[in-house]
Amino acid sequence: MNTSHNTSHNTSHNTSQGTSQSRSQDGHEGAGPPSSEKALDRVRKLFAKAESVAGTPEAEVLLERAYALLAKYGVDEALARTGPDTAAAEVAVIDHVISGSYQPDQVGLVAALAAAMHCRAVTSARGDGTRVVHIVGVRRHVERVGMLAGALTGVMLAAAARQRPSPGVSAVTHRKSFMTGFAFEVGRRLEAAERGAVAESRDAAGAGLVLRSDSQRAETELRRRFPTAVRGARRR
Repeated sequence: MNTSHNTSHNTSHNTSQGTSQSRSQDGHEGAGPPSSEKALDRVRKLFAKAESVAGTPEAEVLLERAYALLAKYGVDEALARTGPDTAAAEVAVIDHVISGSYQPDQVGLVAALAAAMHCRAVTSARGDGTRVVHIVGVRRHVERVGMLAGALTGVMLAAAARQRPSPGVSAVTHRKSFMTGFAFEVGRRLEAAERGAVAESRDAAGAGLVLRSDSQRAETELRRRFPTAVRGARRR
């Protein structure tokens, strides 16, 4: 079992769709739809448009808009949790199944997403050739990671398929290099969007405090659920 600070979900040319299922801290399963479905629906539409034009400047603009909107949603939710209603602060686990080609690269993307969204992740292999990424964190954050994973895996794989390697470099090697850079850049941009949303919120100090606490709780729950997991294992 290997872990990383992040997680994901997928669609693709060369992969089949991933599936995810959430469980609460006490082990019960739950769906838990986000409270602001309208905002998340706008994000989904932006990602769908970005996938249709993957690898183009237009896709980059669409992704930036989606990241900013998703970050604002997360910060608004964090501020709401400074009040008396703490239901949204429940720690949950999403088990996300990854299948098809380029599985280590898909896992790397999910890991980057989880880290940027104040979650933690551990990956396990299954006998049927698929992998499961267990995403641990506050429910609203793991929901965001699950949605991002499903949307951005498709964008990443579509963009990678359009890459043309340099002479002497295999297509697979070139695509894997591209996907490593894609995951890193997505994580960086999401973290920047989160910082910007916190700074522009009505209570930057309060939002920052809640989000730091969320990260700590995710780490604690990861260690409780997966005590033998090896953090920082290299992807294969």
